[in-house]
Amino acid sequence: MVSLTHTWAEPDLYILADEDLIESSENAVRRLCTIEKHPEPVIKPDRPWEGLTPDGSVTSLQDPFYGTVLYDPLEGLFKAWYNAYNRFQNRIYSPPTASQGYSCCYALSENGLSWEKPEIREVLYDGSVANNILRFKDEHTAGTSNLGEQVWNVLSYSPPDSEDRFVASLQTSFEDPIYPSGITMCYSPDGIHWRMHYPPALPLEGDCHGMCWDPISRCFLLTTRSHEYANLCKRWGHPWKRHIALFKSRDLVHWTAATTVLEVDDKDPEDAQLYLMYIIPYGHAYLGQLLMFYSHEMVLDTQLALSRDLENWQRVGDRKPILQRGEEGAWDSKHVAITHNPPHPEGEKMRFWYGGKNTPHYQCGYGALGTGTLRRDGFVCWEPTGDEEGVITTIPFRPPRPNSATHLIVNADASQGEILVEVTDVDGKPLDMVSKADCIPIRGDHIRAVVNFKAGPGRFFDRGNYLRFAQDVRFRFYLRNAKLYAFKAAHYAPVWS
Repeated sequence: MVSLTHTWAEPDLYILADEDLIESSENAVRRLCTIEKHPEPVIKPDRPWEGLTPDGSVTSLQDPFYGTVLYDPLEGLFKAWYNAYNRFQNRIYSPPTASQGYSCCYALSENGLSWEKPEIREVLYDGSVANNILRFKDEHTAGTSNLGEQVWNVLSYSPPDSEDRFVASLQTSFEDPIYPSGITMCYSPDGIHWRMHYPPALPLEGDCHGMCWDPISRCFLLTTRSHEYANLCKRWGHPWKRHIALFKSRDLVHWTAATTVLEVDDKDPEDAQLYLMYIIPYGHAYLGQLLMFYSHEMVLDTQLALSRDLENWQRVGDRKPILQRGEEGAWDSKHVAITHNPPHPEGEKMRFWYGGKNTPHYQCGYGALGTGTLRRDGFVCWEPTGDEEGVITTIPFRPPRPNSATHLIVNADASQGEILVEVTDVDGKPLDMVSKADCIPIRGDHIRAVVNFKAGPGRFFDRGNYLRFAQDVRFRFYLRNAKLYAFKAAHYAPVWS
């Protein structure tokens, strides 16, 4: 159903963002890695419908450029769908009860950094169709000046016997007594010309939502704020706060009921709310780009969450932001939100895009789209606490039956040191021929490095590159001025506590 675009799901890749993988550590610390931001935005508001005024200033944008960036392998281009909300335009053209006047704009790029804004010629703006605004609405929806909408997600999509290549989701208001609003799906063969599926797939559900395709369970995942949760809070007399609820679907029409999967707790600041979460199937787990809202200062940044079952979520890295707001006075100093798409592979790094703004939430200011990179699999690393050797030991891993061989592969930066590995039994005793003394040291910076042991004569297929065991084992890593981000162990399943 979904086109063959890049996926990060890899069930035998264990990313160390999962705190449950390591059972014990000695002289080692777990550290969150943050996205390294490009110094300047890559899509700037330089059109009147994006907030540009005659004097060249931009001070009227309500939100950052929320959006989606996808690489289209058929055309060899990056495509961006980003939302511009000109508050001044909204006040002039839209009555207070109408849609808020977002415009979903379209841009193209060969490298993800330099962007062009083609003339779509679909939407009338100030007497002209010479703009890059897309049209999503149809006769069912309540109108605004430019027929634009705030589009939250665009996914590659290729159902059988259809020319469609993309699906988009947005929250829309309708002139209908039964379906007055809801999350609505739109379909397109080219990402430019869209048709809306009516009625909304999720009636009454949230304006802010994230949707992805899960290649493991082969279904769509959608997160938003559940209106049922709000009703329960009223019934119980509990204060309502933004939260994360999950829906699932195989066909984008029929959806499961809402399941609340993540709420604020006592470890969060009192004014914290969970504004939005986009899910990325990654490695052996699911990562959540968790947009945090702090109502006291009205600012937002992005944390990382992780789950193995989509129900129980860890807040990664002591709840520090993986995408930080810029310094005071910077264009992204008050609000940063990662776009709703998996990161794009770029050599040994991953590229992200994000919307940023220099004024608090719901206040007019300057907004744009920025970008940044992170090491592949490099969300969290383990490293020594000082000059001493750091040691970390995993939970048990169970071999398949009958016993199958596996390669042990690591993602590690040992450019200034080295890493040694050994395999132990469940009690921590090193196994014969795969002890620390048998390991050939790993040096250098590697995204995928095979762990090798000194195999004895006639024992190559029992040890060495191929590890074969008939019992549960643990993997122990010795870090000498080195960082470990992830490891692969094909055919072996972790025994979770």
